[in-house]
Amino acid sequence: MITAPRPHHTAALAAVMSLLTVPVMAQTQPPALTAAQSAPDGDPVAELLRRQGERYRRAPDSAQDPDELRQTQALNDEIVAQNDLAENEDRANAAAHAREQARYQAQLEAAEALRLRHEADLRTAAEAQALHQRQMADWQATVAACERGDRARCNAGRQAAAPN
Repeated sequence: MITAPRPHHTAALAAVMSLLTVPVMAQTQPPALTAAQSAPDGDPVAELLRRQGERYRRAPDSAQDPDELRQTQALNDEIVAQNDLAENEDRANAAAHAREQARYQAQLEAAEALRLRHEADLRTAAEAQALHQRQMADWQATVAACERGDRARCNAGRQAAAPN
């Protein structure tokens, strides 16, 4: 059984419905233009001042205070000089960095060459050690054969060891 809505429910329902439609309406409206987009001449400062009710236009130099113009020019010249100084320092720092990077790279390459030489020396030493151990084992076997009375081996060892 469905009953008719009560009067206080109708008002509440209408209030809820109106709240629900506000976000939908906000989503369907086009986004607001930014100051830079809406400025006809592309000057966001001028557009901001226009929206605040002010008119923005640059006065000719002849209508401006000469002392203020000199101060402004002096400040602009100082800023340009500081920017030039900073740019020169950046260039000098970049050049110094490049020199240090090259020096570091040369040191890395020298260290790599030393490492490769050291590894080759280690291999040569290991090969010499292995050869020495083989020769020592052969000599010990010859000595043991001589002590046992094996004259063939004993004489063979002496002939191989004695250079002519």
